[in-house]
Amino acid sequence: MPTPSGQISIDDVNTELGNPSGTQLNMGNTDVRALAGVPSGEISMSDLQNKSYLTYEFLLISGGAGGGGDMGGGGGAGGVVLSNVTTFGGEAFTITVGAGGAGSGNAGGNGVSTTAISPANSFNSSVQGGGGGSSGYASGIFAAHPGGSGGGGIDNPPPAGGLGTPGQGNPGGNGGNGGSAGGGGGGAAGSNSSPNPMIGGRGGPGGAGTSAYSTWATATSTGVGGIYAGGGGGAAYYQGPAGSGGTGGGGAGGVQSMTLVGGAATINTGSGGGGGTYNGNNGAPMPGGNGGSGICIVRYQSPTQLGNGGTVSNSGGYFYHTFTTSGTFTT
Repeated sequence: MPTPSGQISIDDVNTELGNPSGTQLNMGNTDVRALAGVPSGEISMSDLQNKSYLTYEFLLISGGAGGGGDMGGGGGAGGVVLSNVTTFGGEAFTITVGAGGAGSGNAGGNGVSTTAISPANSFNSSVQGGGGGSSGYASGIFAAHPGGSGGGGIDNPPPAGGLGTPGQGNPGGNGGNGGSAGGGGGGAAGSNSSPNPMIGGRGGPGGAGTSAYSTWATATSTGVGGIYAGGGGGAAYYQGPAGSGGTGGGGAGGVQSMTLVGGAATINTGSGGGGGTYNGNNGAPMPGGNGGSGICIVRYQSPTQLGNGGTVSNSGGYFYHTFTTSGTFTT
């Protein structure tokens, strides 16, 4: 918690700096100057009033990818990263919330990275979701893209799903057997497509999202069921069925006999869009669904609000600052 805003003692400063009670302070020491926010010159006790030294956690989820079209794979989820920085008050972070990738009649568009950058700390970033592939019976063949989580593979060589980034997501599934695969999710890889003994093939479901930050989602009323970053489902021929979207907001794939267009992912979950199929009457490629935009949530443990920016809530002894669009967070 911060030092007092009124009368202040040396031990109040020691407590904030983690020093034992009774420790003598050199007012010119780096840690004292940092707490006071006075880089040079004389420091007074008033400079040390109402100052804090806290660890701030940054949950960064990048934009999910769009699903591919023309018998496309599901889009991969955006990368999920948890970073932290211990800093004194007054540091400003520029928050950029990544957009979801566009669904397409060809390969789905990649998402955009979510970042949190200050002059002193520019390490907070995550990798965008990889677009779903496109089988390209009408529009050309496009392989699935890598990303935070990879896009789903296609029912046409090359059938392999896109690779995920270790620690941020998972790979997309492999296509074939008359269907395309699901995009990777934050909690699991996308599923492969599979044959249907009756007619056509089954699209692979999108990979499950991550529930590792469910308490964050519950506290901030974000996420789908406390889950983020679900993969998009793959498209299927004839009666399919198409792949379902991964838990956490992934879009479902299209199926030729019913819904031709891939389903859109839920916004601000970093989930992937579903793959689109094609029109059996005229062969026109149908697009995949759009990926979901990302999100940035900053939290810190404190009895009082110390940071500024975003939508603020508090739960379980933590304050949460949620950014569903770009902005600035100040410690």
